[in-house]
Amino acid sequence: GTVFFRAKGCEKCNNTGYRGRTVIYEIMKMSPSLKELVINKASSDMIAASAVKSGMRTMFDAGIRKVISGTTSLEEVLSTVRTSS
Repeated sequence: GTVFFRAKGCEKCNNTGYRGRTVIYEIMKMSPSLKELVINKASSDMIAASAVKSGMRTMFDAGIRKVISGTTSLEEVLSTVRTSS
């Protein structure tokens, strides 16, 4: 039952469908286990997987939440967020 919005332009937004800017971000808190992975030169994929397992919200997940809230469009998230290595 989720409704996705599509950007719709007008004169005020120069036909982009967006007003202003919003940020999509991820923050990785350094935990003892993550610190250990970094010290042992683990791969970035391994570090990312551990961070997500510890509760980190990825940029993609944050973007999808903004799509659901109507703040941005799915197309915009997919065009700006890296979804694979």
